[in-house]
Amino acid sequence: MAGSPEIAVVVGDYSRRRYLPFALASLGAQTLARERFEIVVTKNWRDPEVDRSLAALGATILFDEEPRIGRWLRRAVNACRAPIVTFLDDDDEFEPERLERVLGAFAEHPELGFYRNRVRVIDREGRSVPAVDWRELEIDPAFDRTGPVYLDRHDEARVLDLVALHSHATFNSSTMAVRRDLLEGSAGAAFETTELPDLALALLGILSGRPLFLDDRRLTRFRYYRESVTHEVPWLSRAESSFRALAEVAARHARPDLAEWLDENAVHFGRMYRGGELVGRVAARGDRREVAQRTAGYLRLLGRHPKERAWTVDTWAAAIYGLAYVVLPAPVARFARRRLVARGMSA
Repeated sequence: MAGSPEIAVVVGDYSRRRYLPFALASLGAQTLARERFEIVVTKNWRDPEVDRSLAALGATILFDEEPRIGRWLRRAVNACRAPIVTFLDDDDEFEPERLERVLGAFAEHPELGFYRNRVRVIDREGRSVPAVDWRELEIDPAFDRTGPVYLDRHDEARVLDLVALHSHATFNSSTMAVRRDLLEGSAGAAFETTELPDLALALLGILSGRPLFLDDRRLTRFRYYRESVTHEVPWLSRAESSFRALAEVAARHARPDLAEWLDENAVHFGRMYRGGELVGRVAARGDRREVAQRTAGYLRLLGRHPKERAWTVDTWAAAIYGLAYVVLPAPVARFARRRLVARGMSA
């Protein structure tokens, strides 16, 4: 492609081919002139027909079998030429005007380091899901009240309050764009280790000291479906470790407020992981002594962290299943299996 692109789109596809054509079609439909943006697609599979269509689109194709998402995304970023990088998950799509809007925000605010817009939700077939069926983080109602928000380097006190506590601006990397140099050096090294690229991008944007722009427009189509990786119990363990690692990054940058919030989330995901593992062992008719030990460990975790002791089914079901299993293993195992199926989860 002649000339220097102004923005790069990194498309990541790891073992999911089904939705990639729709993501790419949304790039082909952008109102931004094609010569103004580059496309870098990184995937862990090869297909001559798909690769020919990518070449026809003018995309750079990378083959990367690295399982850690942060690492293969950063390698793709390193292959970009543009000074601004945005991301597109293989199962998401951009609205036609998105890239034009993103560049407009960076042009209006030349010092901007991080940009994020809201989502609208689509189903597996690409049909719009009514807003009444969206989750809170997809609705993100804070921006209905505030409109677009520009946070400059002097708004440090507002960042945690708005970005983390009163909005969901750390959600979905397909909504985010950053200056490419934010992912260089030690910040880039921290990004490589993460399993939560959306959270890491938002955190690195905050810690960069550059302004942030939180757009209230819905410019990303987020595809939500039951088979999403975030329904898997092992993912919760990876989320726990990613939150802990990013808490350390925040502490090193003298942001104890962010570090505390990240640590609290690490505990939350750790509790969910241990609860899911416990229910999974019950469902699989695991050894009763092992289940008893896991149950005791789960209850100790609740004892150490009062914020995790909410009186909800999610919090206490694992302990109840674990305690009941020791006495009545067969019927309790059947109930546990039904719970996992109903929640679309696998252990």
